[in-house]
Amino acid sequence: MSFQWTFLATFLYCELVVVVILLLPFISPVVWQKFFKSRIAKAFTAGAKYYFNFIICIFTLLFLDSIRELRKYSGFEVKDLSLPHAEAHAHMKQFRSQRNFYIAGFALFLWFVIHRLVNLLSSCAREMADSAAARKQAEGAHRHVEGLMSKDPKKMDPKELAASSDASGRFINPKEHDAEVSQLKKELEKAHEDMDTLREQYDNSVREFDKLNDEHRKLQIKLAITSGGNEASKDK
Repeated sequence: MSFQWTFLATFLYCELVVVVILLLPFISPVVWQKFFKSRIAKAFTAGAKYYFNFIICIFTLLFLDSIRELRKYSGFEVKDLSLPHAEAHAHMKQFRSQRNFYIAGFALFLWFVIHRLVNLLSSCAREMADSAAARKQAEGAHRHVEGLMSKDPKKMDPKELAASSDASGRFINPKEHDAEVSQLKKELEKAHEDMDTLREQYDNSVREFDKLNDEHRKLQIKLAITSGGNEASKDK
């Protein structure tokens, strides 16, 4: 077996071991998620996309080469039977081509399987974390509702309890409230008056502009008539 096929066979065995480890039932996806977020895994995930594509290219080339060898020796016939072990040598080459074809095919297939398993484990770990957070939130809301119904402060949410105590302990002075309301009304009336003043100024400005525009148009007409009369007198 040549070097590339020895390397590919070794890689295939490593892939089988990795797939078996990933499929172990007693290792939860949360553990795998922690491993994927570790420093060792992050060192590889920085260029994981390039590594994945590079290995796919290598495996694809070897797979195509194995197909070429398989087609080359599939219809191979021994013509010269005078040579010793000629038929056995031909069958050996055919067997090697078939072996390389299966090794390359399974290595390429398992590489996609490992990539898919890693993605599924990461997604499952995220879903489990979201589910646990939602469960805790639902339990807290349930305890808070029970506390409100039973009027038991121990069952209420501490944040909600503090907010309710602050709201209940707050005192509003009626005189100060009336003074603030009257002050706000005065400011609102002043704003309305300012708005009316600005509207009147705007209307006056528009009228002045229209007047100036009319005068400008009349002057242009007079200027055009005057210039036309001068040109006519010059022609005469």
